[in-house]
Amino acid sequence: MEKPLIGLLDCNNFFVSCERLFRPELKDRPVVVLSSNDGCVVARSKEIKDMGVPMGVPYFQIKDTLKKVDAVTFSSHFALYRDISRRVFSVMKDELGLMEQYSIDEAFFVVKEEPERLVQELKEVVERRVGIPVSIGVARTKTQAKYANSLAKKGNGIYVLNDTDWSERMVTIRLSELWGVGGKTELAFKRHGLETVRDLLSSDKATIAKVFGVSGVRLQQELAGNPVYVVSKKTEPQQSVLSSRSFSEATTNIAVLHDSIAYHVRHVTTNMRAMNMSANRIRVSIMPSRHSDFVLRGGSKEAVLTAPTNDSMILLKVASQLLEELFEADVPYKKAGVTLLGLCESEIGQETLFNYEKKEENTVLMSVLDSLNKKIKKESVVIGSRLLNSAWQSKSEVRSPAYTTKWSDVAVVKAN
Repeated sequence: MEKPLIGLLDCNNFFVSCERLFRPELKDRPVVVLSSNDGCVVARSKEIKDMGVPMGVPYFQIKDTLKKVDAVTFSSHFALYRDISRRVFSVMKDELGLMEQYSIDEAFFVVKEEPERLVQELKEVVERRVGIPVSIGVARTKTQAKYANSLAKKGNGIYVLNDTDWSERMVTIRLSELWGVGGKTELAFKRHGLETVRDLLSSDKATIAKVFGVSGVRLQQELAGNPVYVVSKKTEPQQSVLSSRSFSEATTNIAVLHDSIAYHVRHVTTNMRAMNMSANRIRVSIMPSRHSDFVLRGGSKEAVLTAPTNDSMILLKVASQLLEELFEADVPYKKAGVTLLGLCESEIGQETLFNYEKKEENTVLMSVLDSLNKKIKKESVVIGSRLLNSAWQSKSEVRSPAYTTKWSDVAVVKAN
């Protein structure tokens, strides 16, 4: 029996496609999505890419250019993007069973038979049930499948890379085009006269191991069609949860920072409770602008908790103490964040003899809090707020409605 192939499904121009999903009139129009605080370009439609606008360019540098071509600009809306991502992968699980999510818009899967038929049907069902365009590449290994996916994007959205095709193409495929080959790795290959896939496959395995180590050997094996990275469900437990945000304007007001930190504590603890996890450590960070004279005055501080917890009240108290220790009155801060580390399952967390918190009562309280915020509206019931969120929220002047995560923003369709 022939070995199974590996497929990679990738959502095309994902953030842009999510915005177009509820604005069909934007099809074929130039669209860009901006980073947090509307700072840089993080997603571009094909029309924008064809104009030569690079990824990551500051928005102010291309603002006039975008106006000239009547481009539509969106502030990033990560809640929307995560929800559409969840829907895509839910369809994949229904259709395939085993799949491995690689990023917010990519997933690997196994193709056991009839690859052309399977991926064509998969593409059609995802696009029909979710509504965003996808491309699928299939090959012997994950590295080859990544390359096949790039070919799919240039064609009709599907590309099955067979052995003959790969053998013919490897002569001209540059190593810099491959998954996992970054700038430093590419330069290292070039220094040893390796520029194409064929160059690497023609090299002695022992020499590759000696010069490039295990990563070089693995890449060589993947390119030879021998899978090193198998498709599997990721079982490694999450080690940390992070929430951070840049402010629209810098602030020297510690009350504003307290309000921001309280928001991040609420956000990360809600996520932890949803995963049934608790944290052993908490880290608070406050930073000035990277471009200010105070760039070296920011920092972070960490505390080890007396016992693992996901209680917002306990963590908020510790976070507030860390903020007080970090804060400098004359520094204009532009960003704040909270990270919870050393995650473990809530049921198996190690208790301490000196943990006096009323854990059972707080657990019920947190459960009620989460339930109310889920049923009524996110952040409808909060703790630690000083009602100063307008002073620290990121700039998001052109954010689209929360079409799929907020009842008041659900699109309404009327029949004539």
